[in-house]
Amino acid sequence: MRLRLRDTYMMHTVTSAELPADSAVARTRHGPIEYRLTGTGPVVLVLKGGHSSRDTHLGHERLAEHGFTVLEPSRPGYDRTPASAGCSAQAAADALAELLDVLGIARVRLIAISAAGHTGIELARRHPQRVDRVSFESAVALPWPATMRRGGRLLFGPVQPLIWGAVRTGLRLAPSLMLRAQLAPLTTLNAAQVVREMDPATRERYLAAYRSLWSGRGFACDLGHDSPSTVPLGQPALILSGAYDRSVPSAHGDRLARVFPNHERVVVESETHFIWFGRAADEVWDRRLAFLA
Repeated sequence: MRLRLRDTYMMHTVTSAELPADSAVARTRHGPIEYRLTGTGPVVLVLKGGHSSRDTHLGHERLAEHGFTVLEPSRPGYDRTPASAGCSAQAAADALAELLDVLGIARVRLIAISAAGHTGIELARRHPQRVDRVSFESAVALPWPATMRRGGRLLFGPVQPLIWGAVRTGLRLAPSLMLRAQLAPLTTLNAAQVVREMDPATRERYLAAYRSLWSGRGFACDLGHDSPSTVPLGQPALILSGAYDRSVPSAHGDRLARVFPNHERVVVESETHFIWFGRAADEVWDRRLAFLA
């Protein structure tokens, strides 16, 4: 399997001096799709969330050390994958299915993170033969509220370089203050207290994640995503969410549970939307690993 993946990779990809050494761009009928492929074993397709770049690491890349091949594509609008590859959740799902064709991958275990939730649902629905099971992690599964769509397109449209530039400056000059500001919309707890109580390792993981964020044209696409069908799907699903997540409340998990009747639902005691960091991180890792295996 590994040789076949690598042979196909060499035939259907282009590289660029602008790309990290371990990334490549696949040519598909939908357009170029940037991706990273590491490890050996069953393939886990990781769909990162909103604003996440190729350099955003939430820990999923460590699955390559646990007997899996990890495929991390840049979703449409992010990094070197243009929005034209699939701006809707349905078009993005079709583009990802073709990426699997190009790479010679028949079937994957899927992880859909945060704003990639609708794309994960649509990939499982439109291409069920390609998806063995799905881990939804702090995943969006309902339409975005109109006010959030309008505000998100204003802040993370053409002016997004200024927004993220200001965030990076704030992280450098006043990291605690900037973390409090960024986490306030992502937790129902007191954000200042959450930041004060972080251990150094957790704090550095948050800082590294926020330094890596970049919306490109991807988040504007994400804001229009929906997966309207109510027909239940057959794949097993793990639904992981945080008890204090202000940005993706429990109604999203309720909807995922209806769409995937064969599910395990776990609400973890994470301090924020970032269930991969902090006091719940080990539980999230263990439950995901057991589910994928």
